[in-house]
Amino acid sequence: MSRRGPSRSHHALVFLVWVSMIFLIWQHYHNLGQISGGQTNKAKARVGTQPEDDKDTEGRSSIKLPADSPQRPQHPIAPAPPNGIEALLASIAKSCEYFVHVVVQPSESNKLGGRLQILSTWLSARETLPSLMSSSQISSLDNHIERTIISLFPFIRHPAQPKNAQPFTTLRQTFQKGSSGIVIVGDKSNLRYLCHAIQNIRSAHKSSIPIQIAHAGDNAFSPSLRRFVTRLAPNITTINIPTFLDSNSLNLEKEDAAPALRPFAALASTFEQVILVDPKTIFLQPPNTIIENHSAYKATGALFFHDHLYGKGDFKDRHEFWQGQLKNHPHSQALRSSKVYNEGYAEEADGGVIVLDKSRTSVMVGLLHTCWQNSKRVRKDYTYKYGSGDRDSWWLGFELAGAPYSWENRYGGTLGTLETREGREDRVCGNTNLHLDENDKPLWFSGGLIGGMEGGDDDGGVGKGGYETMTHWMVDGVFLKKAEEGGKDFMSGESVRGVGKEIGRVLRESVEVAKMVDEKSRVFDVNIYKNGGKGVS
Repeated sequence: MSRRGPSRSHHALVFLVWVSMIFLIWQHYHNLGQISGGQTNKAKARVGTQPEDDKDTEGRSSIKLPADSPQRPQHPIAPAPPNGIEALLASIAKSCEYFVHVVVQPSESNKLGGRLQILSTWLSARETLPSLMSSSQISSLDNHIERTIISLFPFIRHPAQPKNAQPFTTLRQTFQKGSSGIVIVGDKSNLRYLCHAIQNIRSAHKSSIPIQIAHAGDNAFSPSLRRFVTRLAPNITTINIPTFLDSNSLNLEKEDAAPALRPFAALASTFEQVILVDPKTIFLQPPNTIIENHSAYKATGALFFHDHLYGKGDFKDRHEFWQGQLKNHPHSQALRSSKVYNEGYAEEADGGVIVLDKSRTSVMVGLLHTCWQNSKRVRKDYTYKYGSGDRDSWWLGFELAGAPYSWENRYGGTLGTLETREGREDRVCGNTNLHLDENDKPLWFSGGLIGGMEGGDDDGGVGKGGYETMTHWMVDGVFLKKAEEGGKDFMSGESVRGVGKEIGRVLRESVEVAKMVDEKSRVFDVNIYKNGGKGVS
């Protein structure tokens, strides 16, 4: 499905965009008025009366209004009937002032989502209405958009351009039009997996898709390690995120924040279409097939993948948090179809692969919300308190921002070895999460090639020497999570399938080149076996 937008010359559609924008603005503030209780909470809502240490999510003190201004901007009244572009800009200006001066707190993911839904209509107007606007009106609209984005997401500023009044526009201009590529977060703790993932793409699949290794500076990923990784194969570059985004509020360099770095890596990458990949991800088909062929991705520009279904009823606090944020939010079809959200399972998303088309405004809006959830205060007090790293901040951010997104068709499966037990059903054992394409063929799995499982190389599988044995797979079965107890995960209750010749080839070649890079690391005296055999200390 191709992406469509309203014609610039079609005045009827322009009018509909205008009316929709006015309605969204009215609806948002009407809801805010109901939530806050109107005048009964006026004292509580007053700006500038918070304790000195009550700062916003990015470490800024709440902005105080001038003495001759109202103590807090009042919720705007529903605008008068359409009066032209000037009336529209006046409404946007009023909303912008409200957003700039009334800070979103770390607990208010839902409020941020409402603001982003309104901001999305402004960005749509910027794309569709210029032919009806004067240059001064366009400049005014740009100013309101940028001021609002800066107030909500201070990290959007480029450190080398702190006075740039249009950091969001400047960032989008760095995206290479029509480009696509893989982004992987690299640090010394995941180096071995990172090297294996690169060789899986370059050698097993013969894919030349560009790869960017994102990192948070020399402490996390030293120059010597960067040189080693970029020399593994052609067309690999690195990107230092704190040199692209203002990291004062992110604290990405000073702690083990690899999960938090991932959304910002997707945002800062120069690729227009991003395949964000975890170092433990192994592709069973060339990764670019997702961008080229996946219809669900093409429909929305954002494709996420499910985790296993497990732990039903075990994470009540997590579900209460989600439900609280989504309480007054109209649920998308994706959320209404969620077994995790509606039936109480543990985790919705496997973050091993995230696919985004940043040329779409809706995707950028959803991505900004996800980044905000991974900023320092928010991730510490909420995102990582109630979730596992960044994985569920993706769908939640897009959902709250009203940004369309797609899921794969099935929940996670298992790739591993066949275990046959007399008098009991067969099961597949392996510490992996398998994902299929839209034709139900294995596409990729998370968990990496390294495992402790014993086994042979029958049916095209690979194994021995510290590498996982993978001969069979299953989806839609009953999943039991044992890896956290030192055992093996397994799935049972559905048909068991052998990996077949092509998947077997990919697995064998991936292990072969992984062993070669292990040896190469020793030649270059890069010890990637420290820290439990998984990284460099």
